Amino acid sequence: MPALLPSGRPDALLRRIHVLAIGGAHQFAHILPVASELERRQPGSVTFFVCSEEEAAIAQDQVRDLGGPCPAVEVMRLPGIAVLLPRQLHKAARLIVWAGRLCDAAAILCAERTSTMLGRLRGDCPPILHIPHGAGDRAVGFEKRFTLFDHVMVAGRKDRDRLLASGFVEPEACTVTGPIKLATILSSPRPRPPLFDNPRPTIFYNPHFSKKHSSIEVFGRKLIEAVVQDGRYNLVVAPHVRLARRWSARERREWEALAVPGRVVVDLGSARCNDMSYTLGADLYVGDVSSQVYEFLAHPRPCLFVDARGTDWQESEDYAMWHFGEVIAPDADPVAALDRAFANHGAYLAWQRERMAYTIDGISWAPDGTPTFKGRNAVCEAADQVERYAGLAVSDGWASAA
Repeated sequence: MPALLPSGRPDALLRRIHVLAIGGAHQFAHILPVASELERRQPGSVTFFVCSEEEAAIAQDQVRDLGGPCPAVEVMRLPGIAVLLPRQLHKAARLIVWAGRLCDAAAILCAERTSTMLGRLRGDCPPILHIPHGAGDRAVGFEKRFTLFDHVMVAGRKDRDRLLASGFVEPEACTVTGPIKLATILSSPRPRPPLFDNPRPTIFYNPHFSKKHSSIEVFGRKLIEAVVQDGRYNLVVAPHVRLARRWSARERREWEALAVPGRVVVDLGSARCNDMSYTLGADLYVGDVSSQVYEFLAHPRPCLFVDARGTDWQESEDYAMWHFGEVIAPDADPVAALDRAFANHGAYLAWQRERMAYTIDGISWAPDGTPTFKGRNAVCEAADQVERYAGLAVSDGWASAA
């Protein structure tokens, strides 16, 4: 029988670290590298919680690509009656059903904010730590539920400054670790084949899922038709994966039917939407408010933004990304705007780099434009914080990662 601590709980339980991934596979890359590093330091102590068998397989494949140890992966199944619930309530239902199991740990790490429910559901909830999934500018990324985390780890000074200004996070409860997903993927030796087998420049169109901000309904088809007719560009249409989830099967088929072999890819949720294949492989970014533009600008390149609602954006921090390139209305000529974006990129390059350095801590560029993170290891720094809150001796992550 394991030894009992003064709390009456077995020591083995107090060493457990639970990593919650209930927001979907598109969030895995922001926390799974940290879970793997913690498993390396504390073998057998980490469990990665997902919502389906499919997500469990994705998580295991991603860890295999990382080359590190895989934590235990557990599927948070719901009782059969849960099929009667609307899909948008499934996350909350899982937290309610699994609260006892999830809180039976020394610390919890998550990439979304719904998991803060656990602190209200149970008085014995351990510290909850948060790594936001992305470093975008929208105000929704800086909201009241941040007060419910014991510690928040962000990609750069921009997010920390906004969180502190909001009053939702105290200075000692927010650490800049650097970007987990971006740094991990950029350091991967895995080869990345070109997106198209031709020399044409590739456009990446990445509309957001929010109905309030997304440009896809007013601009998406027009962009595809214009690019196909013009013939000088390749095009990848890969919206935020949450957008297509609310579409019917018919709507998905209609959009996928717009693909043109060798010229236009329409991707509504494959692994390439989440592993930076498109943000690293394209030559120009077209979007609205998605945080993926900050992944794209790891290599500063031309950007173009579509204002679908006539927004008064120029002085708003929520639209800071729109200073990375021209902002056009949905009725603009798409090809003419693409041509201008390529021609005028030099006017935006300095600001792209300055804002990236503020948003993505530790990033710099070699003379050939290759991004580097010299002197920083975001994964190890995040793992250090989790170990501290779990009451574990902080391992020598820097030395072991060298």
